[in-house]
Amino acid sequence: MMDYCNVIQSFINYKTSIPRNISGCSIKCPYRRCHDKKFLNPDVVTMHLLHKGFMVEYLCWYAH
Repeated sequence: MMDYCNVIQSFINYKTSIPRNISGCSIKCPYRRCHDKKFLNPDVVTMHLLHKGFMVEYLCWYAH
């Protein structure tokens, strides 16, 4: 589980480091129900990904 937590943290760090990925204080969430379309607080995105995972086809960070 710790490796997955590190992956999520790296993903959030990467996503928040690029201005085009940010809207106000929010980033797009790649959780399957949000489908990388909803802008949410990075803490909420982290919780979605930790508890529910990435959307199935999200194998590469293609949208960033």
